[in-house]
Amino acid sequence: MDIQRVVKPKAWWRKYWYLFPIILIVGSAIFTRLFLGNTSYVVAKDKVQLAKVEQGQFRIEVRGVGLLKPQDTYWVSAQVAGSVEQVFIKPGNFVSRGQPLIKLSNPQISRDMEQASWELQATKAESKAALMVMESQLVELENSVDEAEFNYQSTKLKLDAEKELMNQGGGSISKIDFKRTQLSVTQQHQRWQAQQRRVQKMRDNIEASRKAQLARIEVVENRFQRATELVEQLTVTATHSGMVQQVSLELGQQASLGASVATIADHKSLIAELQIQELQIRDIELGQAVVIDTRSSEITGKVIRISPAVNEGMVQVDVELLSQLPSEARPDLNIEGRIVVNNISDTLYVKRPAFAPKNSRVSLFKLTDDRLFAIQSQVETGITSVSQIQIMSGLKAGDTIIISDVEKLRQHQQIMLN
Repeated sequence: MDIQRVVKPKAWWRKYWYLFPIILIVGSAIFTRLFLGNTSYVVAKDKVQLAKVEQGQFRIEVRGVGLLKPQDTYWVSAQVAGSVEQVFIKPGNFVSRGQPLIKLSNPQISRDMEQASWELQATKAESKAALMVMESQLVELENSVDEAEFNYQSTKLKLDAEKELMNQGGGSISKIDFKRTQLSVTQQHQRWQAQQRRVQKMRDNIEASRKAQLARIEVVENRFQRATELVEQLTVTATHSGMVQQVSLELGQQASLGASVATIADHKSLIAELQIQELQIRDIELGQAVVIDTRSSEITGKVIRISPAVNEGMVQVDVELLSQLPSEARPDLNIEGRIVVNNISDTLYVKRPAFAPKNSRVSLFKLTDDRLFAIQSQVETGITSVSQIQIMSGLKAGDTIIISDVEKLRQHQQIMLN
């Protein structure tokens, strides 16, 4: 027996299944249009860098890197030749004036000092012996003077007695004897005077000999002193206090007269040497304020010299340090300097965006008030500082912009931030 089949009609949703994707697509488009507006690109907030426009004092700075350098550097040289026997210091050590740096060895200088010492002792002994001989002769002459004076006085007494007898008369003494006595007195007086002159002459000779001996001893002493100084100069000492920058000699090396031993820098009188791009040097003048960053501290200073030469596109600017030096300050310390070339009291400025040149009109993405979208806006820039740029028009204080590289977003007028 045949069974009649009942044909069920097809469900409408199976018949028109293709309408669901169409409705979904159209709904999504309508939702996107209503919610995103003209947005055609979505960017994650953590992928872009934002900056807020501020208003107030705007310092225009030029940045440069460089080193701390000593204002005064001293060169220490060897005053004698010799081989290096001992080295007491290394670069970076702090030394005081007179502190030993290295010790040299020169046997000839030591022998010369010993010989000069012996010669000085011999000269002093010879001088003393010669003076003693002359002083002995002077004593003998002085005795002769005393004897001549005694003889003169005795003869004169006899003459006085005979003269008194002659005056009394009586013929007790003959005139011949009286004349002889007178002659004898004259002779004794002349002998006495002659002996006195000999004594004075001997005294003059002794004084002259003493001066000559002293002069000779002084010459020998100077020779000995010079030899002693040469021995002392075998130990080379620091001429000034400061930090050792360089040691030129090594142990066992032969040092010639005048050879460089070390360089010492006065670590208390440092300056900053900054390298500035030649295109920015035109804005720098003497006396401008500078902030030196040592990575740990900041030091204030001022420009004291601008080099007239350009070296590989850079110009050296010397900065005098005005504030107290921090503990880490030392010669050849890497630093960064910011030179204040201008100061505008009231203007708009923002952290400098990528590819935003000064004094130009650029397109920047400005965030909406709800910070969900960013819209391209035309902004006119002014002068630039190290990390900031002046805003002339197109933005107001409080606006937030994207400052990271958005070159690939230029084709979109509006983007969404999520």
